[in-house]
Amino acid sequence: MDRQERAALLRIDGGLRRDHELDAVLRRSGLGLRSRARDVVSGLRPRPVLLSGLLSPGLLVAGLRTSVAAVFWAFACCWALTPGIAFVVLCAGTEGRRSGR
Repeated sequence: MDRQERAALLRIDGGLRRDHELDAVLRRSGLGLRSRARDVVSGLRPRPVLLSGLLSPGLLVAGLRTSVAAVFWAFACCWALTPGIAFVVLCAGTEGRRSGR
């Protein structure tokens, strides 16, 4: 996106963030995604990413050595969740920096 498009999007985003009536309507309709996402992100810290990042290779090695299907499934679930949790934590870390632009 060029500079003009980014500036236009920032103006639109700023206007939507200040629109308390829209926020109230979305909250009443069950679509208050902003507040729910903020609650989820505020509860996540880098520790779960580290834990699942260390657990995944351990499960992989255990699965390869034992050839037990349950261990492979545990590895697959853990490995699939790790990038998702990491993405949420990284987005939470940059949320404060976005408003400073």
